[in-house]
Amino acid sequence: MACAQQKVPADGTTNTPPIDSLQAALAEQKKQVAEEMAKAQITHFIIHTPDQKFGYSIFINGQMYIEQKTIPAIEGNNGFATEQEAESVAQLAMRKIREGEMPPTVSVDELKALGVKF
Repeated sequence: MACAQQKVPADGTTNTPPIDSLQAALAEQKKQVAEEMAKAQITHFIIHTPDQKFGYSIFINGQMYIEQKTIPAIEGNNGFATEQEAESVAQLAMRKIREGEMPPTVSVDELKALGVKF
C-alpha cells in the first residue's frame, strides 16, 4: 500500500492552499447578518394548519419572514403533530436567524434531536 506524498518545493516551503475567498465572504456576510439580527425584534406564533396539525410563523421587526405549515426537511406536506413540536422547531429557527443563518435550515437530525415525530 503506497502513501501519497506532498511535494515540497526546493526552498523547503509547503504549499498550503489560500483561504477560499468565497468562503471568507460568506462568513463575513453571516457575521454582518448576525449583528443586524441581534438588534431585530424576532417573534413567532404557533399556527393551526388545515389538517388539524400545527406550524409556525416567524416575524422580524413585525414583518412575516417565515410561514412554516409543514415539517421542514422531510418529504410530504405534514404539519407538526403537537404545538410543542412546532414551538421547539420555531425556537431553533429563531436561534439560527439570530446567528445569521438566513434562511435558517433545519435538518432531519435536528428534528430527531428535538423529538419531532414524522
